[in-house]
Amino acid sequence: MKPFTLTTGTAVALSLMAGSAVAQDFTARLSLDVPEGNPKFVAAQQFADGVSERTDGAVEIKLFPNSLLGGEVESAEGIRLGSIQAGILTSSVLAQWVPEVQVLDLPFVFESDAHSVAVNEPLTEELQDEFADAGFHLLGFTPNGARALISKDEIKVPADVEGKKMRVIQSDLHVDLWKTAGANPVPIPAPEIYNSMQTGVVDFFDNTASNYENEKWYEVAPYFTKLNHIYAMGSWVVSQSWWESLPEEYQTAVEEAAAEAQQAQPELQAEADEEALSATEEEGATVVSDLDRQPWIEKMSPVREKYSQEIPQAESLLDVIEQANPES
Repeated sequence: MKPFTLTTGTAVALSLMAGSAVAQDFTARLSLDVPEGNPKFVAAQQFADGVSERTDGAVEIKLFPNSLLGGEVESAEGIRLGSIQAGILTSSVLAQWVPEVQVLDLPFVFESDAHSVAVNEPLTEELQDEFADAGFHLLGFTPNGARALISKDEIKVPADVEGKKMRVIQSDLHVDLWKTAGANPVPIPAPEIYNSMQTGVVDFFDNTASNYENEKWYEVAPYFTKLNHIYAMGSWVVSQSWWESLPEEYQTAVEEAAAEAQQAQPELQAEADEEALSATEEEGATVVSDLDRQPWIEKMSPVREKYSQEIPQAESLLDVIEQANPES
């Protein structure tokens, strides 16, 4: 019997088949709740470009803005299950899976914009294991803007909100926070804010500068008070299962590209916020920035103390945040 030998053509064909069998698709769909041009989108695009450059195109991050893959809660669930591979999600949305992240919603955790930026690296290192246990690989945090009070009448001191109806996000912490401040909190979904203000269902709410302009809230709430009591922090996450599928050198490339984009995002956000507020002032809005935050800090301190006892690892996380303050 003649020994079995491969023809050159057969050998090449089998080699190609073997290669295709082991080839992997490292494409990731990244979900965003903002439109193109938003600082978060711009930073995400920089991240995607950085990943492509560092991996010679082997890893591709495709952006899906305008909630095309679903709202933030749906996107978070998709990332956990692996049907969506990445997202930059508001941290409070992730609290149901990573309760430790609620510490970022405590009042007056950050003393300045610079403080909210400086916390990225130490906080990411502190929480990476908790995110992984919930199905996420955490790449970092960036501030999406500070919450300000947006109202029909000027607000400067806690007495100005006593007895007034306030729209709050659907969160026990936020409800308790504004009850303690003396307001009557009413949980209302974000798309209903404009109509609720216009019809008098609520008298004020809190949100960020970019949304104040984008949603034209200045038409029904002409006062924007820079209390900056809570920073809306974005969590950069990828699916843990997708992350584990990447070779180590690609993981390094993704982390490096994310860190670079995260460094650029805060300046983009600050510029966008400044432009947004200038635009609303041209439309007749009043921006209030000369207020004393100390009476607000004292008024809201019971809520901070209460939730510090309930949130896992709150004490150690608050220490990490405090130590990251570049001004301390």
